[in-house]
Amino acid sequence: MLVEALVRVDKSGDAAEIAAAFEAITATPALIATLDGYWRHDRALDDVARSLRARRAGLLTTAIAASHRDGRVRELAVTRLLARPCPEILPFLLLRMTDWAAPVRDVARAGVVRLLHDDPATYLRPAAETMLHLGRRRRGGFGMRQLYAAAYDVPVAVIEQLMCSANLAVPRFAFEVRTRRGDLKVDELTRLALTNSDKNIRARAGEAVAREAVWTGRVDVLRELATCRHGEVRISALTGLARLGHWEEIAGLLDDRSTLIRALARDAARRTGVDAVGWYRSAVSGANPSLGAIAGLAESGRAEDGRLLYPLLRHSAARVRAQAIGALRILDAVPVDSVRSMLEDPSRRVVRAALKAL
Repeated sequence: MLVEALVRVDKSGDAAEIAAAFEAITATPALIATLDGYWRHDRALDDVARSLRARRAGLLTTAIAASHRDGRVRELAVTRLLARPCPEILPFLLLRMTDWAAPVRDVARAGVVRLLHDDPATYLRPAAETMLHLGRRRRGGFGMRQLYAAAYDVPVAVIEQLMCSANLAVPRFAFEVRTRRGDLKVDELTRLALTNSDKNIRARAGEAVAREAVWTGRVDVLRELATCRHGEVRISALTGLARLGHWEEIAGLLDDRSTLIRALARDAARRTGVDAVGWYRSAVSGANPSLGAIAGLAESGRAEDGRLLYPLLRHSAARVRAQAIGALRILDAVPVDSVRSMLEDPSRRVVRAALKAL
C-alpha cells in the first residue's frame, strides 16, 4: 500500500507532494533502513522496476526501485539517481553503499564520494544524518571514512550546520570533527559546556576547557565552569582546580548533589584537615539538612551514625524522608518497624524507598 501510494504521488508530478513524501520516508535513518528491508521482498516493486526500465519512473519511484531484490534493478536505480542528484535521494544512495552486491555498492560509493567532494555544503549534513546510523552495518565502514574525510576539509560554517540537527549523533560527530581539527577555541568550548542541551557534548567540552585551563593556569575559567548547574561539567572544572591546588574551594562542597563531587570534596577536606564525617554528622542534625549531606553521611559514615537519621524519617519534606531511608539502607542501619510504617506514606517516593530498604 505504501509503495502504491508513493508511486501515485510520483506520477502526480506535484513537487510539494513529492518533497513531502521524501521527507516522510527519510524522517529518520532507522525508518528508511527498515523500509529498505521490507521493500526488498515486496512484489509491488516489480511494477516499479518495469517503470524504471521503461524510463517512466520519476525521482521518487526511482528511489524506491533502489530497494528492489534484483541487484541489476538496484544498480540501474542508483545510476539514474546519480544522474539527477539532490539531497533528498542521498539516504537511498547511502543505503546502497552498504549493499551486498559489489556492482551496486561500487556505483553508489563512487557517486556519493563525488557529491561529498564537489558540494559538501549541500550534502554533508544529509549524509551525516543517515551514515552515522548505517555505519554500524556490515560494509558501513567505507561510508564513515568518507564522511570524516569530507568533514575535515569543509569550512567551519558547514560543520556548524551539523550542530543544529535534532539527531543527537550528528552534533556529536560535528563536535568530534572540530575537536580533532583543533578549531574550537576556549570561549566557544566554554559556551558549549555551559549551554548545550546534549549531556555528552557538555561533558566533552567541559573536559577540554578544564584541560586547557589547567595547562594555561586559567583559574577564572575553571571557577566559571564550577558554577554550572550540570554535574558533568562541574566535576571537570573542580578536578582542574584540584590539580592547581585549590583544595579549600573544593572542600566546601561536601554536601553537593553530585556523588562524584562529594567524593572529590571529601578528598579535599582530608588534604586541608577538615573532618568530613564530623561535618556530615553535624549537618544532618540540623533542622533542614540538605540531601547531599544525608547522602554524604551514608557514603562515609558508620552503622552507628544511623541514629542521627532517625528523626529525619518524620521530616515534613518527602524528599528528605526518602533520602534518609536510602541512607539508612546504605549504612545497614534500617529501623525495620519505623520504616515498615512508612509503607503507608502519602509520598510514592518515600514508599518506594521504604520497600527497597525493607
